[in-house]
Amino acid sequence: MRILLLPLAWLISSFGYGQKFFSEGTITYAVQTTVDGKSIADGVFSVQQIKGSFTRVELKSPLGKNITLFNARDEEGAMLQEFGSQKIMIPITRENLEERNAKYQNIVFTTDTSSKKILDYTCSNASTVLADGTVIEVFYAKELVTDNVGIGFQFGKLPGLALEFTSISGNSAVKYSATSISFEPVPVQNFDLPSSGYRVMSFEESKKKK
Repeated sequence: MRILLLPLAWLISSFGYGQKFFSEGTITYAVQTTVDGKSIADGVFSVQQIKGSFTRVELKSPLGKNITLFNARDEEGAMLQEFGSQKIMIPITRENLEERNAKYQNIVFTTDTSSKKILDYTCSNASTVLADGTVIEVFYAKELVTDNVGIGFQFGKLPGLALEFTSISGNSAVKYSATSISFEPVPVQNFDLPSSGYRVMSFEESKKKK
């Protein structure tokens, strides 16, 4: 499943009227997958952390987890796959990430006047349809902004941070709903690439497995 899809404390500073600038912290989303309106996966969460130019996005399920680590400054990172005893590391570059997320390039959303409260933030609504017919619906908080491109790449230039988003394709849907947001500092070790314990696979090899 892709997601989709981020040395100082989580910085809160004024950024325009009523806005807070995200440079460090953790957002946790509950992930619900449905087919024909019926849930088919429980206990799935996405934990997204940022620290300056560093991003960590971890998708956890009862079966295992996928982790994407990326340093936007050095334009490198890795995708980690951990399922049972199988542990794979796929080194990635900025070009690899752009290829993986190509369908979101130049994405344009249509906004409307509806809104809802999520984690005490008033969130505006927006939606779009991708070239493959996938519908994306988003509720985003204009009060929260970040310049870390690893978080929210699939939301184009929406002026805020997505706290709820749903991807709908045919009769199936995947919905991310923010359950908590922390302004606490994130240990820099959370963004370190593992030095052992993983079988290394190239990005090109990983594409052949799909």
